[in-house]
Amino acid sequence: MSYVIGLDHGNGWVKAKTASNELTLPSYYAKLETVNEGYGNNKIDVKEYESNMLKGEVFVWGEEINRVDHVIPTYGAQDRYKQMPYRLLTEFALADVAAKDGDAIAEIMVVTGVPSIEKGTDAEKDLINVVRGDHLVNVNNKASILRVSDVKVLPQPVGVVMSKYLDADGFVEDESFETDSVAVIDIGTGTTDIDHVKSLKRQKGDSDSILLGMNDVYRRVADWINSKNTSARATVGKVESQFANDSYVISKRSVIEIDEIKEKALDEVAAELKTEIIGRWKTWERFDRILLTGGGATQLGKRLQSLIPDAEIVANPQTANVEGFYRYGKSLVGDDE
Repeated sequence: MSYVIGLDHGNGWVKAKTASNELTLPSYYAKLETVNEGYGNNKIDVKEYESNMLKGEVFVWGEEINRVDHVIPTYGAQDRYKQMPYRLLTEFALADVAAKDGDAIAEIMVVTGVPSIEKGTDAEKDLINVVRGDHLVNVNNKASILRVSDVKVLPQPVGVVMSKYLDADGFVEDESFETDSVAVIDIGTGTTDIDHVKSLKRQKGDSDSILLGMNDVYRRVADWINSKNTSARATVGKVESQFANDSYVISKRSVIEIDEIKEKALDEVAAELKTEIIGRWKTWERFDRILLTGGGATQLGKRLQSLIPDAEIVANPQTANVEGFYRYGKSLVGDDE
């Protein structure tokens, strides 16, 4: 085994990492024919992709995919891993992140993750079937051939533990994780996973996936905007793209202030998360450390710290899991890469 890819295909974002490259892009793409690319400096910054699974159909994905109106999400529907949108975007991510290292790469190990409740289930097997095997993808009309021979699947919250336990080369960096009892709260787009890792072993009885995440915040803000202006047609995606601002821009002629509703929505979802976590864990005195990670850790995590003041929001919470996946893969292959 010689080439490692860490892959975290979440409900909101796709994160991937190799030794020489990494990407973080939205978990949606579009058909080429639905995109109005614009002209001059207004051209949308996306790449074109064509998979051998759907020959003749060209799709676009990239930094500015949020400027496209008719996108195809890979958000968690039933049997998500079996659905064509998930399978296609997984291929696009693998091909894109590996592109710097050649047009044809064999003997690839992919380390990825599933929500805690899916570990050891048919869903995990479905994910392995999606990732393992040969992938032929054209990226901007350049062929990329990948052969994935091995797939390792971790519970997603374990990724952040690996990111702190191991260094960038896969060697042990912090031995305390070998004995510590670690609680992980992984706040994602669609769900929040909680897990307990003791002496680097996952404690199954302390794991759960809570159906609350940042999308619940965006949805409440979008609903409020639409109640104030029925012509706004605010969506979860549009709210997410403007969430850093205190106003929501419908057009240059129409702007709605959202600073108060943002805080209210964050407080409400955080309060609901607290209730769910308390119901599952009862007490957290038994944990040596508590890690907050995931794309929602910056916003919702700060509010959870009022419940658990010494909980640690990890550095780069959006990409901590995929960093851990990659480092775990490196620890398995050693210096072979």
